[in-house]
Amino acid sequence: MIPTSTTPVRYVPACFDQGDETSPAFYLRPGTVIERDLLEAELAGEYRAGHVFGGDLMRAFNDGIVTLMGDDPGRDEWLALAAAEQALEGDAVLPPDERQKLAVAREVLTEHWPEYRALVAQYNRRHQLVPLLAFRRFCVGWENLPEALPYAAGPDRLVTLPAAGSIPSLLMKFAGREAYAMLQAGTQLKNFVAPSKSADARPISTSGARSKKGGSSAVKRGAKTPA
Repeated sequence: MIPTSTTPVRYVPACFDQGDETSPAFYLRPGTVIERDLLEAELAGEYRAGHVFGGDLMRAFNDGIVTLMGDDPGRDEWLALAAAEQALEGDAVLPPDERQKLAVAREVLTEHWPEYRALVAQYNRRHQLVPLLAFRRFCVGWENLPEALPYAAGPDRLVTLPAAGSIPSLLMKFAGREAYAMLQAGTQLKNFVAPSKSADARPISTSGARSKKGGSSAVKRGAKTPA
């Protein structure tokens, strides 16, 4: 049984007026350290979507380029561009022509280097699953979403898939990311965590270019009152 934690927090996505009582809002239950590790175990085990770090991708990129290109003159340029991108700070990006060259390199590796392809696939699974799994586990209510079904949880105490699926996808992902951020930091964040150079911080195209179970028995509760 997943342990129950503390009082839910009312979260309004940053794209809405925070002071407007009619804005869509979600009630997110702060999780415990045990719940955080259980979620990570579920991601890594059942879904093969554990953390993928920038260093893992960088190593696979370098190994693939060196092996596949041999003494090709373009090899060193691709390696240098990848290293330059890794060294960027903040929101800085490479010039468009250099980004395009790296996109080509990553497309080649995604197609021809199994280790790199597997890491990209793992990262993309994680990027897609983290918001949904965190939402189902830690959301305990919502309001001002007339198009959504009422809050419902199954015997496993997770939000049912029909209820989660009735919420506009972008809003559900905002709330799921917030729930995950609360789980990691212990505080409520008003926006997405800022992207970084690490693989866990941004989606990766499966084409190689730069660039995400529950019970079915519904236990219905009031949409506004957290359960």
